[in-house]
Amino acid sequence: MEAAGMKDFTGVRLIFITLAMSALPQAACPADDKPALIPWPKSFTTGQGYKTLSTGCRIMAQDAKLEPLAKVLSDEIYLSTAMRLPVATGSGGKNDIVLRLAPSVQHDEGYRLTVGQSGIVIEGRNYHGAAWGTVTLLQAMENDKGKLRLPAIAVEDEPVASYRGLLIDVGRQWHPVETMRPIIEMCRLYKINYLQLHLNDNTEGNVMAFPSKAFPSLATQRKGKTTTYTIEEITGLVKYADERGVTIVPEVSGPGAHSGPLRSLWGRGNTLDVWNEKTYEGLAVLFGEVAQVFKSSPYIHLGGDEGVFKHLGQSQEEKAYMESKGVKGSPLNYYLRRMDEIVKKNGKKTICWEGFGGDGGGLPKDLIVMPYESQFNPANSLVKHGFSVINTAWKPLYVVGSRKWEPEYIYDNWNMWLWEHHVNLKCHIQLKESDPVIGAQLCAWEQRAEVELPSTRTRLPVMSERTWNPNLGRKYSEYARRAIITDELLNRVLGIIPVRHEGLSGKEDREFHIASGTVKATLLPLPIGTARYTLDGTDPVAESKEYTGPITISKENAHHEKLFYNRRIGRHETEGDVVRLKARMFDAAGKPIGDVITLWQYWFKPGEEISK
Repeated sequence: MEAAGMKDFTGVRLIFITLAMSALPQAACPADDKPALIPWPKSFTTGQGYKTLSTGCRIMAQDAKLEPLAKVLSDEIYLSTAMRLPVATGSGGKNDIVLRLAPSVQHDEGYRLTVGQSGIVIEGRNYHGAAWGTVTLLQAMENDKGKLRLPAIAVEDEPVASYRGLLIDVGRQWHPVETMRPIIEMCRLYKINYLQLHLNDNTEGNVMAFPSKAFPSLATQRKGKTTTYTIEEITGLVKYADERGVTIVPEVSGPGAHSGPLRSLWGRGNTLDVWNEKTYEGLAVLFGEVAQVFKSSPYIHLGGDEGVFKHLGQSQEEKAYMESKGVKGSPLNYYLRRMDEIVKKNGKKTICWEGFGGDGGGLPKDLIVMPYESQFNPANSLVKHGFSVINTAWKPLYVVGSRKWEPEYIYDNWNMWLWEHHVNLKCHIQLKESDPVIGAQLCAWEQRAEVELPSTRTRLPVMSERTWNPNLGRKYSEYARRAIITDELLNRVLGIIPVRHEGLSGKEDREFHIASGTVKATLLPLPIGTARYTLDGTDPVAESKEYTGPITISKENAHHEKLFYNRRIGRHETEGDVVRLKARMFDAAGKPIGDVITLWQYWFKPGEEISK
């Protein structure tokens, strides 16, 4: 469902922090002598005292390969503390933050962080390991009466799960690149190493988000607006992610209905034409482009779920093809096998959904499967037949509109070897830790770009800790203390402005906070820049009103509109008086800071309606 009025926000950079913040405890954090780190590291030792950072401190990339990471860290420290540390290459001194590649670190994503009077050193086996070390350093920083300091600590860390992912569905709902950069930064700050993009679909209007030069006719529009990235946009997004230690995994889905526009070139009915060599010749070219654009990804995801293929293999042409290839049976299995060959020729590994059935006959055992529904091919069956799996169990790892599980449930009840069925509550699969489960992925489906961050920001760090350090043995109540602090760090790095209220009813309706009288909104500006805001639904610009004190919001500021369009009934569900407070940080030159526009929506209802 879409709130009326949202149709005018054409891809703007909106983040609904209203729903995100309510999922975390709001009480002040209790005092603790340990920093708020998420995920909690494998080995953590505290020393005596603190290391104070001054303007003379530099971030030194001892290896030139780490210079982009040093720049990322410098930007994050500046955004979160207002202190700008210069970046340089070289060995550095005891007052510097030194980033170093160290082959002695055992794990590919492993790192060592040492903070003491002799210096601050981050060592990683590779770029990714060093990236996670910089995240731990950033989370450990403290602001003590205006002084930036780090506690004396020694951290030696590595993840249990090699795959810790987040899926964003850009095939059903358009996500401008400026809405994806905050998602990537969130992945980095919680050590999520893979971001899967579901690039094509037909559910919401036949979309292909990947820009193909070989097949320009695949470019799509929805409601008169482009829904395909440009090459510059997508390569820029890949570079942005790579610099932060996050790898984008492309999913080009087939051969079922989710193939979307691919069927315009290689379709048969509502699927791809599986029994036709021209299909694979064309897809080989397309996947070659995909592999080149997403060259940092070791994987390509083929989709492979929810297909109905009974109409395939009926024509004489198809039967002749099958006979010539000496194949029969499942068109899905044949498609996956042929596409796996194409993926491997491009130097990648294949991932697919659990869509195929049986023992996966004819499929190579190095194909990685994401079981999500335990309906087509559950995890225990896949493991039994030799496949490695990634946990994408619908319960509790799916985020689909109102269908999502609370962070506390994920933390205290789920582990990466457990699949719970979201319909049959008595059906669950618990694998052994020795089984080939290489990780887990939170999957956000069918959502508009502006709600992705608030719906995932409290759930993703929970999954991260439960996959990075799954045997930690802690409860959500302890985790929640740390989560409050890291969520505030995320606000500062992304430029999200926290808001406190007086006068709200305490009730919410989807993306709206309910009010009956006057509301007083107090903005909490970030360490850098100036906060500017609007109340008329327009985006704040450098000339918008500067925030100098609490904002009074009443029904006099509101406009009347229809709300919550329901596609099933073909009309809006209700109407109401609405005010949208939008705020953004700007630097001294009037340039926006970050990609985020903070949005709070108020719905002024009569008192009798609020009580219903």
